[in-house]
This record gives sequence, C-alpha cells and structure tokens, in this order.
Amino acid sequence: MEINRSAACVVTVLCICATSAAQGFCHNDKGSHSNAGFSGQMEGSHHLHCCGNVSYKISESSCCNGNVTLGLSQLVADCCDSVSYNPLNEICCNGSILTRSSTHMKCCGKAMYLTTTHLCCGGDKIFEWKENHSCCGNETYDMTTHCCCTNLNLKVKPYNDTCCPKATDSDKKTKCQQGSLPTCTLPKVSELKCGSEPYNPQEKICCSGNLYKKASALTKCCGKDVYTLSDDNVLCCNGILHLNVPEQSECVGGVIYAPPNTICQMSARPRLGEHCCGGQTFNPRTHICCNGHSHNKTNGNYCCGSEVYDLHNQLLRCCSGHLYNLTRLSGEAECCGNHLLEYNNNQICCSSSTNAIIYDTKPNHRCCGHYYYNTSLWSCCAEHLKPTPKPDSSPAEYRLKPLMDLIPEMCNKTMFFGKVESLALENDQRHVVLKVVWQVNMKSEKVIKDPWLHVSLDHCSSPATESGMTYLWEENHDRKYKLLSHPVDLTSDMQLLYAVCYHKKG
Repeated sequence: MEINRSAACVVTVLCICATSAAQGFCHNDKGSHSNAGFSGQMEGSHHLHCCGNVSYKISESSCCNGNVTLGLSQLVADCCDSVSYNPLNEICCNGSILTRSSTHMKCCGKAMYLTTTHLCCGGDKIFEWKENHSCCGNETYDMTTHCCCTNLNLKVKPYNDTCCPKATDSDKKTKCQQGSLPTCTLPKVSELKCGSEPYNPQEKICCSGNLYKKASALTKCCGKDVYTLSDDNVLCCNGILHLNVPEQSECVGGVIYAPPNTICQMSARPRLGEHCCGGQTFNPRTHICCNGHSHNKTNGNYCCGSEVYDLHNQLLRCCSGHLYNLTRLSGEAECCGNHLLEYNNNQICCSSSTNAIIYDTKPNHRCCGHYYYNTSLWSCCAEHLKPTPKPDSSPAEYRLKPLMDLIPEMCNKTMFFGKVESLALENDQRHVVLKVVWQVNMKSEKVIKDPWLHVSLDHCSSPATESGMTYLWEENHDRKYKLLSHPVDLTSDMQLLYAVCYHKKG
C-alpha cells in the first residue's frame, strides 16, 4: 500500500520542481490570492503548487514574487517584496519586515510608528502627536492658529493669512500634497476583479462584490463591510459589522453581549447488477471503493482519500484524506489538517473549523483558531483575536478536531452528539442549551435520560460554538461536559462513529 508522505527536505522539493517544470507542471502561474505578491494556485492546501520553477505547499510555505519562504503558510501570510511575513505580529515597511510592538503600528517610510501617540508627515517624518495638530509637508502645525498653504509649497502660515481660505482637507490631491497620505500614486490595474471592476489587491480589498481601500495587511472583510483587526470598539458578528460596541464585547450565537452585565445588544457503462468504482466495476462484498479506487477489504474497510486502511491499526493515521505510517506507537503524533505532526516539540498546530496550520514555536505565542499570535500584541477569546493583550489571560485548554481524528480512542468514553439550541453569556461563562441527538456509550450502561442539557463553559478558554450546529461532546464526572469536535454531519458521522466503536467492542 502506497503511503503519502511529506517532502523529506528542500532538496527533494527542488528536484521535484525541476522535473515538474520540465514536464510543464510549473509555468509561473499567477494566483488568485488576495494578498499582493502571492503567486501559485491556491486550490487545495495539500497539493504542490508552483512558485516560479519551484513547487511548494501553501499549508507549509509561501510564495512571494517567485521566492518560497518555508515554515509560514500562505493562508496566513502576506508578502513584503519577495519575503513572506505574519501580519499579525510583524509589519512590512518599504521592503523591511519589522516586529510589531503594538497592534496600532503603521509604517512611516522604513520605520514604524504608533498611531495613537505619533504622526507621520511627508511619508517619512515622525512627530509626537499633539492635540489639534496635523501635517503640512514634512512638518506639523496647530490647526487652531495656523493653516497649511498649498500655493506656497506647503508653508505653515498664521490663520489670518490670505492663503488660508484656499486650503481644503476634503480634496484628495491636497491631502496627498500635505503628506497626510502615504502615497500619491494611482493603483495599477490588476487582473483580479471585484464583480466586474478590476482592482489591485495591494491597494484594495473585495468584500462580497464591494471594493474598499486596504489600509493594511490586517484589513479584513465582514460580510459586505470592511474592518481592521486592530480597530477598537468594532465587532464582526455572523458577517455583520457592528461599530461603537463596548470593549470586551462578544459575539455568541449571533448575539452581541457587552460587559459588565453581559446584556444582549440585539467510463464504461456497467452491466445489470454491477457496481461502479471510478471507471471500473467492483464487488462490494469483497472490495471497497475509495474515491474511484477499488481495494480488497482484507486490507481494511475504511477509506482515507483514495486509500483503504484498518482504522484500528495504531500505526496508521488518516489525516483529512491523507494516509500516514507512524514510526512508532505514541500518543504524540497528531493530525494537523492533512499533515501529520509527529513527535516534534518545535512545531505546533493551530486549527479552526476552516483551516489547520503548522507553525514553528516561538516564546510568548499562542494559538487562536488557526492563527498564531504574539500575546504581547493580542488576546484571544473563543477563537477570536482582539487588539487588547491580557497578560493574565488563560490560553485555550484544547482545540477541536475533526471526528475522524478522535476515533477510535473516543470509543472507551461516554459521548453524545449535542445540537446547540441557544447560547447566552454571563460573567465570563458561556451557557449552552444542548439537545442530545444521539449517544454513544460503549463504556457503561449509563445513559443521558433528559434530552435537554444545560452546559456552562469558560467563554474565552473554550472553543467557539454556533447555534444550530451539532458537535461531539464527552461526559465527565459530576455532569461536566467537554466539547470535542468540529461541527459534524448527523447522518454520516453518527453512522461512522457507531460502526467503528461497535466493531471495536465486538
């Protein structure tokens, strides 16, 4: 049986790319990633993609202007010329990557400055912020006593000077001349389109067909609106952007809760009797069909992508359709999306319901969903980043996993599928009303008699939950319940879990 494996070294990858380029695999394709400079196709994070004549995996590396940066996934990176960087913890200023000391940092030439305490004038001059002061070319002035005269080559004049009434801050050209805009060049027309309008992703961001100016790499979409991760008093809740919300507000089940009282804020055709598997027929009594590939059931009766395997073989691990051979029996190996993170203390997996990304470990960094953030810049609550660091905040105790990553180990525990009916937030506790849909109990005869359960979770240190979604839960002692899985499909996942656990018990 052929087992998928990660590339052993960079040399191997380069050799593959040289061969694939000769065979026409890599053609300097321009990708559709919204971040400027990224190239290579984005579809499928586990496949090899092209960066010039070199192939790479977007879940492990990044491609910026034909240059591969290892160890930082393109899914969370941005480009600084030809080098990728993590915009959560770093900033790119005129081709230089600098480490953020605050989420409110912006570029002023090649340096960065704190927007809450300083001004950037002329594109490269930094001044300490003063009330009622603004930029006039390369200097600052008091707007209550002076004005900036554009007809005198940006000279500061007293407010009663004849040139003052001619000054206007509403005109973009004037703002540009006064140095209040970082650049005066018009954006270049890009091949990308937002609806029918072409745009440059380095300058703008497309949110559900609406174009907005991209203030920085932290600019994100919230439905049809745009916001910046470092914005205060802004909250994106279920695709709706809410402004002027109190600090530490939370989105729970589509409802905004605000402290201190957490109040709701509203091939060939087969013959008769034959079964098809890809372009061939097979006998389902003796064989199993996995993504169009037929396998003998003696090799296993569960699919992992196009491979077949025995789910109870502890030396085999299926990670999102990719089958791996473990080098030894150990609980340290875990799936991170379609990759296997095996016995490595220098890497960490950060995952959400949408992505799973491997990062090199760094001091004072933690996972927040699939992001890896600097705790001195950000805080994380229920898998949502906030630009308000909390030194005393407790990290998430665990991360949710796909159901396949939890079995068969979970077969020895009391589990149940619980649908989230409603959510409420009170005193940092997330109260969840669950409807028990189905229970798996191979350990004892104890069953949950009441189909309605009231579960309390520590809001910030527990993974996020959504109303109407069904999850796998574990019942511990004293009626304590732990959230285990990403949202599940009731039909297929219930059948799979029961079949696996029942087979193991038998």
